Amino acid sequence: MKAGFGLGILALAGAPANAATVTIGGTIVNLCTLTPTGGSMVVDSAGTTMTTESGVGALPASLAVIATGSAPTLTFSAPTLTGPVSGATTRIRYSGAGANQTYTSGGSTASASLVDVFTIHAQVQSATGFPSGSYAVTTIVTCGQS
Repeated sequence: MKAGFGLGILALAGAPANAATVTIGGTIVNLCTLTPTGGSMVVDSAGTTMTTESGVGALPASLAVIATGSAPTLTFSAPTLTGPVSGATTRIRYSGAGANQTYTSGGSTASASLVDVFTIHAQVQSATGFPSGSYAVTTIVTCGQS
């Protein structure tokens, strides 16, 4: 009986090894979600500038960016003003992890990280001041990925 057992061990030891290929895949989809939070402007003591920069109640807007896939590029439209004043100069500035735009009245683009938060300031200047009423500065932000 011992001889038969020894032959069985030799037969197992001489068998070729089996091979298997293991593949781990994944799919990445470019996706960009923008979540804005509004800000608040106040008029300065001279009465000719409305801003989010300073004054009691002044607060910049923010924009949270959450993306997957390639790093996003944000496009900011030229800011527009709604309210009972005409001839005012309207500008925005913003900053994020990889961007720092100084005040501009035109459209602009910025690179963003996959997870980022932009702080957006607004400034409106009117040589004639601001009549009573509600005012809003608006920029449309779009997210592009390649």
